[in-house]
Amino acid sequence: MSIVCGNSWGWLLDSCTHIDEGLQRCVCYNSAALEKPIYFKNCFKREYFNILKPHVQIRHNTDISTNGIHTHNAENSNGDGLAKIDLHTRKKRKRKQRDLNTGELDAHIYHGKVRSVVLEGSQALLEAGRQCGYLTEDLITPPSESLPTHECQLAALCDMAKQLPLTDESVAPVQTLNADGLDPPLDLFSSITENPFDCAYEVTLMREKYLLPPRSRFLLSDITHMHPLVNSGDKFDLIILDPPWENKSVKRSNRYSSLPSSQLKQLPVPALAAPECLVVTWVTNRAKHLRFVKEELYPYWAVEVLAEWLWVKVTRTGEFVFPLDSQHKKPYEVLVLGRYRSRTDHTVRCLAEDELPEQRLLISVPSLLHSHKPSLSAVLKPYISHKPKCLELFARSLQCDWTSWGNEVLKFQHSSYFTRERAEDPARTSQTLTQ
Repeated sequence: MSIVCGNSWGWLLDSCTHIDEGLQRCVCYNSAALEKPIYFKNCFKREYFNILKPHVQIRHNTDISTNGIHTHNAENSNGDGLAKIDLHTRKKRKRKQRDLNTGELDAHIYHGKVRSVVLEGSQALLEAGRQCGYLTEDLITPPSESLPTHECQLAALCDMAKQLPLTDESVAPVQTLNADGLDPPLDLFSSITENPFDCAYEVTLMREKYLLPPRSRFLLSDITHMHPLVNSGDKFDLIILDPPWENKSVKRSNRYSSLPSSQLKQLPVPALAAPECLVVTWVTNRAKHLRFVKEELYPYWAVEVLAEWLWVKVTRTGEFVFPLDSQHKKPYEVLVLGRYRSRTDHTVRCLAEDELPEQRLLISVPSLLHSHKPSLSAVLKPYISHKPKCLELFARSLQCDWTSWGNEVLKFQHSSYFTRERAEDPARTSQTLTQ
């Protein structure tokens, strides 16, 4: 379980635990001896979550501390690396005073509404986490000098695939791995690829090794080639979106592609959603994007807005990763939650589902990898149907029992992000027990 503890404020999460759950038994085939599979136990490298200090240090005499929670925390200027800004030594620049623009004013008003919730809720959840042995000195490891990052080439391949004609309707919308573990001639762009087995598989795709969790499915494509997903006929009970929102820093850095808000309406969410489907969208702290989701996008999809939750990012010592009152970066991101209200289906909501709370906090140590979000599976389980079908759009990783779509859908499944150790052959283990 990724939930360390929970209370009326929300939940404290351990992202690594959830990632590792489906990879405790992974099968791979040695190319020199294909007749015998090799079993491994895989773990996501903890160094990627080893944030020990705030990325922005502020002066001691201006340090804001409330109820034991320090607000001098932050990520680097890009929000995802190891570089830190020391305001002790940074040269001050005089800036002309100016009035806040509309977006900044809206963000300031929103922050005023949630500030006390973030502060008090974080204190309560972090204290509960420490009492159960989480965020303690024993769990802190020295930071590594450098961490490898895999340059995913999948997005470029998706751009090339745009030139391909649309798939014939006779092509099966889902293709599965072979039972013997040998990589089939997969068509990654025209069909959903599925690992139907109860163990993870290491597969070689485009000369790179990736780990596919048990019962996971994915479609590698961009927004123009989503028809295999729609043609599969699946209706999902939970749909999570992490759109690549446009902003100035993205345009300047050119580090990843973004998508105009208007194009998000093209996503076939109504065609993929089951009645009363829970739709959850990650939103940046720009008031413009939050307003678009609530006032344009969700109404266009017939999704009723029901709640706004906050993901609060902290260090391994329990400090906010950005100054809480920073005007540039905040230590939290917003999730907008709503229900798809089918215009043709008036089925009464299943009574087994709990009422969705209007406000909750998700506290976790963020990944040093860009856009590596924590899984919401465990915290959303009470609010969706039993044995649900779940879909993540704009995904960069896979989950057990989920379908994932995006042009970088395998990015964080690359083997370089994991450590592995040899595991016992389950057949040999069972033989030992019976002897």
